[in-house]
Amino acid sequence: MNLKRNGISTTQLAEICGVSQGTIDRALNGRKGISPVTREKILNAAKEYGYRPNIHARSIAGGKSMLIGVVVFDLNNQYFSDILTALEEKCTARGYSTIAMFTNKDSRREIDCVGNLYHMAVDGIVLCPINKGEAYENYLLSLNVPIVTIGNRLERFPYVGIDNALSMSETVTYVLSRGYDRLIYVKPRLAENNTFAQTERLNAFCAACRENGAEFAVSELPQAESLLVPGRKNAFVCPTDIYAIRLLNIAERYRAGIIGFDNIRLIDELHLTLDSVSYDIDQAAELLSRRIIDGEPVSVLVRHSLVVRGSI
Repeated sequence: MNLKRNGISTTQLAEICGVSQGTIDRALNGRKGISPVTREKILNAAKEYGYRPNIHARSIAGGKSMLIGVVVFDLNNQYFSDILTALEEKCTARGYSTIAMFTNKDSRREIDCVGNLYHMAVDGIVLCPINKGEAYENYLLSLNVPIVTIGNRLERFPYVGIDNALSMSETVTYVLSRGYDRLIYVKPRLAENNTFAQTERLNAFCAACRENGAEFAVSELPQAESLLVPGRKNAFVCPTDIYAIRLLNIAERYRAGIIGFDNIRLIDELHLTLDSVSYDIDQAAELLSRRIIDGEPVSVLVRHSLVVRGSI
C-alpha cells in the first residue's frame, strides 16, 4: 500500500486495521458501538501512520480557524469562570476567539465536547480532563490538535497549574504553626476517573501530617462535623473553597479553625472570614494561551500564595 506520512485517509486506515470505515469513524470520534480493543488498535494505527483529517476550515486563514476550545467541568466553581474570563482576554488580544464547553464531570460528555471542538477545526484545546489512560490519550493525540491540560493532568500532554503537593504541604505547616493539634481533611468523593488534583492534595496532606507527627482524620463533607474532638484545637483543611464555605458555621460553633483552597471571588464578595490558598489566574491564562497559540508544549507551574483573613 502506498502511504504518505500525514496523508493517510480513513479508507486506508480501515484497510490497515481490517475494519469498516464506520468503525474507523466511531474510534476516531469517541462514539459507542466499538470494543475497547478495536478502538485502541485503530487509534494506535492512526498515530503510527500520521492520520490527519481533511477539514476544509483549516485551509482558511492560512490553515488556522483562530478558535481556541476550552473544556471544563462546569461553572459551579468560580475558578473555572475566572480562568475562562482571563483566557478569553489573552486570546482576544492575540486575535483568537474562545469556545467553552462543559462536561459536568461526565466522561462520555467530555469525549463529545472534544470531538465537537475538533470538528469546529479549533487551533487548540484547553482541557480539564475527567478521562485518563493510554487509550484516551491515544485518541487525543490522533486528533493532531494542540491540547494543554489544567486541573487534572494527562501523562503525554503539557499541564499548566498549581503545584498541588507543595501548596498543600505548606498549608498543613501553616495550620500546625498556629497551634492546631487535630486536622480534619474534608475530601470530595473520588471516583475512578481522572482525579489527579484532588488525589495529589489528599496525599500531600496525609504525608505532611505524618512528617510533623500531627493527629489527623480524613472525611467526606457530611461526616466532617462528627470528627471534631471536644477539648482539642481542631482545624478543617478543605481542598476547595466550596467545602470550606459550607463548613464555616460549624467551625465557628466549635471554635475550630478552617482553611480553603482556590481563593474564589465569592469569599470577598460575601466578606467571609476564610483563609485560602490562592494562585495567579492571570499568569495561568497567559501561560495557557502561549502554549496553545505559540506552540510551547512544556508543563509549567503557577505561583501560589496563602491569603490570610483570620480563620486559622
